[in-house]
Amino acid sequence: MAATKASPARALVLATISFTLCFAAWGLIGGLASIFTGLFELTASQTALLVAVPVLLGSVARLPMGMLTDQFGGRVVFTALLAFSSIAAFVVPMTSSYSSLLVAAFLIGMAGSSFAVGAAFVSRWTPAAKQGTALGVYGLGTMGQSLAVFVGPVVASRL
Repeated sequence: MAATKASPARALVLATISFTLCFAAWGLIGGLASIFTGLFELTASQTALLVAVPVLLGSVARLPMGMLTDQFGGRVVFTALLAFSSIAAFVVPMTSSYSSLLVAAFLIGMAGSSFAVGAAFVSRWTPAAKQGTALGVYGLGTMGQSLAVFVGPVVASRL
């Protein structure tokens, strides 16, 4: 079986899709905040904390996730991050209290670190003269958070 040469375009497409999925998971709690507020009868402060937890963790986790990407490579770290984020997102509908929802929000926060993982991954696979364009395409993955905010409540209401 002959080895196939890896394609920078393929890596960019896969990284952008992965980033979109991670950002959709990252925006899940914020997108569903109004539903959680009614479901758990949350105060404004509780809702604000619930929405802030994944955002803060995602921001803080970018540094160690970038370091892990430097050490182990983007493919391995992105795969692990996607697996972890999917499990965290799967846990959200199983929560039965505000405290368990905060724990799930904390876990989902890791998905926000996907920016650092993918930026390093895409940069390595792209020639220097095209890195700006590639990172711009990769940045389209931030649409995932918008999808979570706009589509998440619609899907939740139907399920």
